[in-house]
Amino acid sequence: MDLLNIIKSKVQIFQGTGSQQGLEAVVHHIEIAESHFGQSKNLGEHLYTDVIYRSNQAFEGALKEAYRVLKGEDPSKLSPYKIEKHLESEGILKERVLSQLTNYRTEWRNKSTHDYQLFFSSQEAMLAIVSVSAFFSILLDQMMEKHFYETEKARLSKVAKSLFEDVPDYGSMEFIQQCVELVTHFGTELQRDKPDRSQLKEQELLGKLSGFIAASDPQIRISTEKPINYASGRLRVDMLLEKGDDAVILELKNSPHEWRRRAREGVEQLRHYLIASELSHGIVFIPALRPGWKHTVNEQSIDAPHGKLHIAVVAPDKE
Repeated sequence: MDLLNIIKSKVQIFQGTGSQQGLEAVVHHIEIAESHFGQSKNLGEHLYTDVIYRSNQAFEGALKEAYRVLKGEDPSKLSPYKIEKHLESEGILKERVLSQLTNYRTEWRNKSTHDYQLFFSSQEAMLAIVSVSAFFSILLDQMMEKHFYETEKARLSKVAKSLFEDVPDYGSMEFIQQCVELVTHFGTELQRDKPDRSQLKEQELLGKLSGFIAASDPQIRISTEKPINYASGRLRVDMLLEKGDDAVILELKNSPHEWRRRAREGVEQLRHYLIASELSHGIVFIPALRPGWKHTVNEQSIDAPHGKLHIAVVAPDKE
Protein backbone atom coordinates (compact mmCIF):
# COMPACT_ATOMS: atom_id res chain seq x y z
CA MET A 1 0.00 0.00 0.00
CA ASP A 2 1.43 3.39 -1.05
CA LEU A 3 -0.26 5.87 1.29
CA LEU A 4 1.25 8.90 -0.41
CA ASN A 5 -0.16 7.96 -3.82
CA ILE A 6 -3.56 7.28 -2.26
CA ILE A 7 -3.44 10.71 -0.65
CA LYS A 8 -2.43 12.41 -3.91
CA SER A 9 -5.37 10.84 -5.76
CA LYS A 10 -7.75 12.24 -3.14
CA VAL A 11 -6.16 15.69 -3.18
CA GLN A 12 -6.78 15.88 -6.95
CA ILE A 13 -10.51 16.11 -6.19
CA PHE A 14 -9.90 19.60 -4.79
CA GLN A 15 -8.17 21.04 -7.86
CA GLY A 16 -9.56 24.47 -8.65
CA THR A 17 -10.97 24.95 -5.14
CA GLY A 18 -9.78 27.21 -2.34
CA SER A 19 -8.17 24.21 -0.65
CA GLN A 20 -5.93 23.11 -3.52
CA GLN A 21 -2.82 25.07 -2.52
CA GLY A 22 -3.07 24.17 1.15
CA LEU A 23 -3.61 20.47 0.52
CA GLU A 24 -0.71 20.35 -1.92
CA ALA A 25 1.45 21.94 0.78
CA VAL A 26 0.47 19.16 3.20
CA VAL A 27 1.48 16.57 0.61
CA HIS A 28 4.80 18.39 0.14
CA HIS A 29 5.54 18.22 3.89
CA ILE A 30 4.92 14.47 3.89
CA GLU A 31 7.16 14.06 0.83
CA ILE A 32 9.97 15.99 2.57
CA ALA A 33 9.50 13.89 5.72
CA GLU A 34 9.90 10.72 3.65
CA SER A 35 12.95 12.21 1.93
CA HIS A 36 14.58 13.05 5.28
CA PHE A 37 13.86 9.54 6.49
CA GLY A 38 15.55 8.05 3.43
CA GLN A 39 18.61 10.30 3.71
CA SER A 40 19.12 9.73 7.45
CA LYS A 41 21.36 6.68 6.97
CA ASN A 42 23.91 8.74 5.06
CA LEU A 43 23.48 12.20 6.59
CA GLY A 44 22.85 11.42 10.24
CA GLU A 45 20.19 10.47 12.78
CA HIS A 46 19.29 14.12 13.44
CA LEU A 47 17.10 13.88 10.33
CA TYR A 48 14.69 11.64 12.24
CA THR A 49 13.80 14.65 14.37
CA ASP A 50 13.31 16.71 11.20
CA VAL A 51 10.92 14.01 10.04
CA ILE A 52 8.79 14.62 13.13
CA TYR A 53 8.76 18.38 12.58
CA ARG A 54 7.73 17.99 8.94
CA SER A 55 5.03 15.52 9.98
CA ASN A 56 3.76 18.08 12.49
CA GLN A 57 3.56 20.73 9.77
CA ALA A 58 1.56 18.29 7.64
CA PHE A 59 -0.72 17.60 10.62
CA GLU A 60 -1.42 21.28 11.27
CA GLY A 61 -1.88 22.05 7.57
CA ALA A 62 -4.35 19.18 7.22
CA LEU A 63 -6.40 20.54 10.11
CA LYS A 64 -6.48 24.03 8.57
CA GLU A 65 -7.79 22.72 5.27
CA ALA A 66 -10.28 20.47 7.05
CA TYR A 67 -11.60 23.54 8.86
CA ARG A 68 -11.91 25.37 5.54
CA VAL A 69 -13.90 22.55 3.93
CA LEU A 70 -15.90 21.12 6.84
CA LYS A 71 -16.62 24.39 8.64
CA GLY A 72 -16.79 26.49 5.48
CA GLU A 73 -14.71 29.29 7.00
CA ASP A 74 -11.25 30.78 6.44
CA PRO A 75 -8.78 29.32 8.98
CA SER A 76 -5.97 31.81 8.32
CA LYS A 77 -6.59 33.90 11.45
CA LEU A 78 -6.93 30.94 13.81
CA SER A 79 -4.12 29.19 15.64
CA PRO A 80 -3.71 25.41 15.20
CA TYR A 81 -4.86 25.00 18.82
CA LYS A 82 -8.10 26.90 18.21
CA ILE A 83 -8.75 25.00 14.99
CA GLU A 84 -8.36 21.68 16.82
CA LYS A 85 -10.72 22.80 19.57
CA HIS A 86 -13.34 23.95 17.07
CA LEU A 87 -13.20 20.68 15.16
CA GLU A 88 -13.41 18.64 18.38
CA SER A 89 -15.88 20.60 20.48
CA GLU A 90 -18.40 21.22 17.72
CA GLY A 91 -18.60 17.56 16.75
CA ILE A 92 -17.44 18.28 13.19
CA LEU A 93 -15.03 15.37 12.85
CA LYS A 94 -16.29 11.82 12.52
CA GLU A 95 -15.42 9.41 15.29
CA ARG A 96 -12.66 7.50 13.49
CA VAL A 97 -11.05 10.74 12.26
CA LEU A 98 -11.14 12.19 15.76
CA SER A 99 -9.47 9.12 17.24
CA GLN A 100 -6.61 9.40 14.73
CA LEU A 101 -6.25 13.10 15.50
CA THR A 102 -6.00 12.39 19.22
CA ASN A 103 -3.48 9.62 18.65
CA TYR A 104 -1.14 11.73 16.51
CA ARG A 105 -1.36 14.76 18.79
CA THR A 106 -0.56 12.67 21.87
CA GLU A 107 2.21 10.54 20.41
CA TRP A 108 4.07 13.01 18.19
CA ARG A 109 2.94 16.63 18.10
CA ASN A 110 2.78 17.28 21.85
CA LYS A 111 6.11 15.61 22.58
CA SER A 112 8.06 17.50 19.92
CA THR A 113 6.38 20.83 20.72
CA HIS A 114 7.03 20.83 24.46
CA ASP A 115 10.58 19.47 24.57
CA TYR A 116 13.02 21.15 22.16
CA GLN A 117 15.86 18.87 23.29
CA LEU A 118 14.00 15.72 22.33
CA PHE A 119 15.53 13.37 19.75
CA PHE A 120 13.64 10.69 17.86
CA SER A 121 14.66 7.25 16.62
CA SER A 122 14.15 5.72 13.17
CA GLN A 123 11.19 3.69 14.42
CA GLU A 124 9.54 6.78 15.87
CA ALA A 125 10.13 8.73 12.67
CA MET A 126 8.60 5.94 10.59
CA LEU A 127 5.56 5.73 12.87
CA ALA A 128 5.09 9.49 12.68
CA ILE A 129 5.04 9.42 8.86
CA VAL A 130 2.62 6.51 8.80
CA SER A 131 0.42 8.08 11.50
CA VAL A 132 0.11 11.50 9.87
CA SER A 133 -0.43 9.92 6.43
CA ALA A 134 -3.20 7.65 7.72
CA PHE A 135 -4.81 10.55 9.57
CA PHE A 136 -4.65 12.80 6.51
CA SER A 137 -6.06 10.08 4.26
CA ILE A 138 -9.17 9.42 6.32
CA LEU A 139 -9.58 13.14 6.98
CA LEU A 140 -9.59 13.65 3.20
CA ASP A 141 -12.39 11.07 2.96
CA GLN A 142 -14.61 13.22 5.16
CA MET A 143 -13.57 16.37 3.31
CA MET A 144 -14.38 14.75 -0.03
CA GLU A 145 -17.80 13.69 1.19
CA LYS A 146 -18.56 17.25 2.33
CA HIS A 147 -17.24 18.70 -0.93
CA PHE A 148 -19.50 16.50 -3.06
CA TYR A 149 -22.43 17.08 -0.69
CA GLU A 150 -22.18 20.85 -1.11
CA THR A 151 -21.60 20.60 -4.86
CA GLU A 152 -24.60 18.33 -5.45
CA LYS A 153 -26.88 20.29 -3.14
CA ALA A 154 -26.01 23.57 -4.87
CA ARG A 155 -26.41 22.03 -8.32
CA LEU A 156 -29.88 20.71 -7.55
CA SER A 157 -31.18 23.53 -5.37
CA LYS A 158 -32.82 25.29 -8.32
CA VAL A 159 -34.40 22.18 -9.81
CA ALA A 160 -35.22 20.18 -6.68
CA LYS A 161 -38.95 20.90 -6.84
CA SER A 162 -39.19 19.53 -10.37
CA LEU A 163 -37.48 16.25 -9.51
CA PHE A 164 -40.70 14.66 -8.30
CA GLU A 165 -43.24 15.89 -10.80
CA ASP A 166 -43.74 12.25 -11.75
CA VAL A 167 -44.39 11.32 -8.08
CA PRO A 168 -47.37 13.53 -7.17
CA ASP A 169 -48.24 11.49 -4.06
CA TYR A 170 -44.72 11.76 -2.55
CA GLY A 171 -45.98 13.75 0.45
CA SER A 172 -48.52 11.11 1.44
CA MET A 173 -46.11 8.16 1.24
CA GLU A 174 -44.65 6.38 4.25
CA PHE A 175 -41.11 7.54 4.98
CA ILE A 176 -39.49 4.30 3.79
CA GLN A 177 -41.24 4.68 0.42
CA GLN A 178 -40.15 8.31 0.18
CA CYS A 179 -36.57 7.19 0.75
CA VAL A 180 -36.87 4.53 -1.96
CA GLU A 181 -38.13 7.17 -4.40
CA LEU A 182 -35.27 9.48 -3.47
CA VAL A 183 -32.64 6.78 -3.91
CA THR A 184 -34.10 5.61 -7.23
CA HIS A 185 -34.30 9.15 -8.59
CA PHE A 186 -30.75 9.81 -7.45
CA GLY A 187 -29.52 6.81 -9.42
CA THR A 188 -31.25 8.11 -12.53
CA GLU A 189 -29.90 11.61 -11.98
CA LEU A 190 -26.39 10.22 -11.46
CA GLN A 191 -26.51 8.47 -14.83
CA ARG A 192 -27.80 11.61 -16.51
CA ASP A 193 -25.13 13.78 -14.89
CA LYS A 194 -22.12 11.60 -15.71
CA PRO A 195 -22.75 8.25 -17.40
CA ASP A 196 -20.54 5.19 -16.95
CA ARG A 197 -19.40 5.98 -13.40
CA SER A 198 -18.06 2.49 -12.68
CA GLN A 199 -15.05 3.95 -10.83
CA LEU A 200 -17.02 6.36 -8.64
CA LYS A 201 -15.33 6.86 -5.26
CA GLU A 202 -17.40 5.82 -2.25
CA GLN A 203 -17.06 9.24 -0.60
CA GLU A 204 -18.18 10.92 -3.82
CA LEU A 205 -21.21 8.66 -4.03
CA LEU A 206 -22.09 9.16 -0.37
CA GLY A 207 -21.63 12.93 -0.59
CA LYS A 208 -23.63 13.29 -3.78
CA LEU A 209 -26.47 11.15 -2.42
CA SER A 210 -26.58 13.20 0.78
CA GLY A 211 -26.62 16.43 -1.23
CA PHE A 212 -29.37 15.11 -3.50
CA ILE A 213 -31.57 14.15 -0.55
CA ALA A 214 -30.94 17.46 1.23
CA ALA A 215 -31.90 19.44 -1.89
CA SER A 216 -34.95 17.28 -2.64
CA ASP A 217 -36.45 17.03 0.85
CA PRO A 218 -35.02 19.52 3.39
CA GLN A 219 -37.08 17.94 6.17
CA ILE A 220 -34.89 14.83 6.18
CA ARG A 221 -32.03 14.73 8.69
CA ILE A 222 -28.96 12.97 7.28
CA SER A 223 -26.15 11.30 9.23
CA THR A 224 -23.31 9.39 7.56
CA GLU A 225 -21.09 6.74 9.18
CA LYS A 226 -23.40 6.86 12.18
CA PRO A 227 -22.00 4.76 15.07
CA ILE A 228 -24.27 2.27 16.84
CA ASN A 229 -23.37 0.47 20.03
CA TYR A 230 -23.68 -3.29 19.64
CA ALA A 231 -22.59 -5.88 22.20
CA SER A 232 -19.02 -4.93 23.16
CA GLY A 233 -18.24 -3.09 19.91
CA ARG A 234 -19.48 -0.39 17.55
CA LEU A 235 -21.20 -0.63 14.20
CA ARG A 236 -21.18 2.19 11.65
CA VAL A 237 -24.04 2.56 9.21
CA ASP A 238 -23.38 4.25 5.88
CA MET A 239 -26.34 6.60 6.22
CA LEU A 240 -29.16 7.21 8.68
CA LEU A 241 -32.16 9.13 7.35
CA GLU A 242 -34.66 10.61 9.82
CA LYS A 243 -37.89 12.53 9.40
CA GLY A 244 -40.12 13.27 12.34
CA ASP A 245 -40.18 10.09 14.43
CA ASP A 246 -39.33 7.80 11.50
CA ALA A 247 -35.87 6.50 10.60
CA VAL A 248 -34.36 4.49 7.75
CA ILE A 249 -30.88 2.98 7.60
CA LEU A 250 -29.27 2.97 4.15
CA GLU A 251 -26.48 0.56 3.26
CA LEU A 252 -24.55 1.59 0.16
CA LYS A 253 -22.79 -0.94 -2.07
CA ASN A 254 -20.63 0.75 -4.67
CA SER A 255 -20.00 -2.11 -7.07
CA PRO A 256 -20.99 -2.57 -10.72
CA HIS A 257 -20.05 -6.26 -10.61
CA GLU A 258 -21.74 -9.25 -8.95
CA TRP A 259 -24.34 -6.93 -7.53
CA ARG A 260 -26.68 -9.80 -6.54
CA ARG A 261 -24.05 -11.12 -4.15
CA ARG A 262 -23.41 -7.59 -2.92
CA ALA A 263 -27.14 -7.20 -2.36
CA ARG A 264 -27.27 -10.36 -0.23
CA GLU A 265 -24.29 -9.13 1.78
CA GLY A 266 -25.97 -5.75 2.19
CA VAL A 267 -29.21 -7.28 3.45
CA GLU A 268 -27.31 -9.30 6.04
CA GLN A 269 -25.38 -6.22 7.19
CA LEU A 270 -28.58 -4.22 7.32
CA ARG A 271 -30.25 -6.91 9.42
CA HIS A 272 -27.51 -6.57 12.04
CA TYR A 273 -27.75 -2.77 12.00
CA LEU A 274 -31.53 -2.77 12.37
CA ILE A 275 -31.45 -5.26 15.24
CA ALA A 276 -28.68 -3.32 17.00
CA SER A 277 -30.54 -0.02 16.63
CA GLU A 278 -34.02 -1.55 17.15
CA LEU A 279 -35.20 0.14 13.96
CA SER A 280 -37.41 -1.59 11.41
CA HIS A 281 -36.77 -0.06 7.98
CA GLY A 282 -33.71 -0.16 5.75
CA ILE A 283 -32.54 0.17 2.16
CA VAL A 284 -29.68 -1.52 0.35
CA PHE A 285 -28.66 0.71 -2.55
CA ILE A 286 -26.47 -0.46 -5.43
CA PRO A 287 -26.37 2.25 -8.10
CA ALA A 288 -26.82 1.24 -11.73
CA LEU A 289 -23.69 2.95 -13.01
CA ARG A 290 -23.57 1.58 -16.54
CA PRO A 291 -25.31 3.32 -19.47
CA GLY A 292 -28.70 1.79 -20.24
CA TRP A 293 -29.08 0.13 -16.86
CA LYS A 294 -32.16 0.82 -14.78
CA HIS A 295 -33.03 0.28 -11.14
CA THR A 296 -35.36 -2.34 -9.76
CA VAL A 297 -36.84 -2.37 -6.26
CA ASN A 298 -37.30 -5.62 -4.37
CA GLU A 299 -38.82 -5.57 -0.90
CA GLN A 300 -38.60 -8.25 1.76
CA SER A 301 -39.60 -8.82 5.38
CA ILE A 302 -37.33 -10.49 7.93
CA ASP A 303 -38.17 -11.64 11.44
CA ALA A 304 -36.19 -9.98 14.24
CA PRO A 305 -36.33 -10.00 18.06
CA HIS A 306 -38.08 -6.62 18.12
CA GLY A 307 -40.49 -7.34 15.26
CA LYS A 308 -40.58 -7.44 11.46
CA LEU A 309 -37.79 -5.81 9.48
CA HIS A 310 -38.74 -4.23 6.16
CA ILE A 311 -35.84 -3.98 3.71
CA ALA A 312 -35.91 -2.59 0.17
CA VAL A 313 -33.11 -3.46 -2.25
CA VAL A 314 -32.62 -0.82 -4.97
CA ALA A 315 -30.25 -2.37 -7.51
CA PRO A 316 -29.49 -2.64 -11.25
CA ASP A 317 -31.90 -4.57 -13.44
CA LYS A 318 -29.09 -6.71 -14.88
CA GLU A 319 -25.83 -8.34 -13.74
